Amino acid sequence: MLGMWVTYFGLLVVVLGLYGLNCASLTRRIHQIERQAQRAREAQSLATTSKLDEAQLVEIESIHGSPARWRDRLARLSTLLPPNVAIVSVAVNPNDLPTDKNKLEIVGRLRGAGDDRTAAVVELVSKLHADSAFSIGYSNVRLASSRAAMGDAPVTEFVIECR
Repeated sequence: MLGMWVTYFGLLVVVLGLYGLNCASLTRRIHQIERQAQRAREAQSLATTSKLDEAQLVEIESIHGSPARWRDRLARLSTLLPPNVAIVSVAVNPNDLPTDKNKLEIVGRLRGAGDDRTAAVVELVSKLHADSAFSIGYSNVRLASSRAAMGDAPVTEFVIECR
């Protein structure tokens, strides 16, 4: 008889505990939905109060269309690179200046290429400048710097700027 009472009250505690956990989960979910609704109301009121000028709208439209252009430009860059060139980094507006929003900086390494490694880098810059698919939107593609590093394998490090 005692075992039945212990079992009865044990099951009652388990059921009440599950109800308590359910209540806590429901309360947490209600608070989460209330926060989301508040953020949506704030965003909606912000959207109605903010006014964009013409320059900002043009910039937003250009950024919206840029992923496809960047995909095409980077794909073209990969086909133009000789096999002995490795790209270290590609950065848009690397100094985060408002005047350089369209600046593209390519940092890379050229391995080997004989005695005149600078000529190989200059040839790469001229190929990038002459290619209409890559240089679209850039009036100036130039070699910003180059440095030859001697060692077991001769390497030329270079920086190409596109503006």
